Amino acid sequence: MHGRGTLPESSETQIKLPTQETRRKRVYKTVALLEAGDDFGVTLDDRHLHTPGKSKLVTPSRALGEAICEEWDSQGDFIDPGTLPLTRLLNTATDRVGPDPATVISGLLGYFDTDLLCYRAAKPADLVELQSSVWQSVLDWLSEAHDINLSVGAGLMPLTHEAAAHGRAEAFLTGCNVTKLTGVQAAAGLTASLSLGIALVEEKLSGAEVAAAATLDETWQMEKWGEDQEALDRVALLAADMLAVERFLKLSA
Repeated sequence: MHGRGTLPESSETQIKLPTQETRRKRVYKTVALLEAGDDFGVTLDDRHLHTPGKSKLVTPSRALGEAICEEWDSQGDFIDPGTLPLTRLLNTATDRVGPDPATVISGLLGYFDTDLLCYRAAKPADLVELQSSVWQSVLDWLSEAHDINLSVGAGLMPLTHEAAAHGRAEAFLTGCNVTKLTGVQAAAGLTASLSLGIALVEEKLSGAEVAAAATLDETWQMEKWGEDQEALDRVALLAADMLAVERFLKLSA
């Protein structure tokens, strides 16, 4: 199983969980959709919701605005950031992607030579066949639809793709609007695969299919050797995150 997307284990690593004192308490009572010209915002007790970058959180999509209202209205006594995925994605689009797409694109191209789908197992045969069946179909589509051709190798030896492929990938990303670029960034960050991010925003794969492809190794391992709760949790969390990205893209359209 590939471990490139996991943190190194360390006996010195300490994870501090939020306590009742450190969590952000819900102090608002009402949530409402605010229509401002062609945009829609969210108000908490008549105060406009802002991004971490201090910009007003607005979207031209009524559907997305209503869904974000639902996220905030469903909060309990304390704010749970994990239940605000659409808000987080719109925050990212507003604070990071929109103001500086070039930096986002540069970061995404960093996934190019390390794309998960390009690094295959050498054995056993059934895993090799499974990876080829699921992953190669995505790379074949990427080649046919966008003329982006990626090399494939067995093991973890670094791969290098042709310069023309880099250029076409950059051209594709440059042509994306803020919403799509946000979606690619989120999907690639979750899966360690630029090709899966592109497949999601181009609707070649659904969010569930992207999650399944990204966790193919873990799922195979569990089917072979038995379920592991930590692995199950990781697979479920990634699936939930990918469905949220897919929903963000659809609501923003």
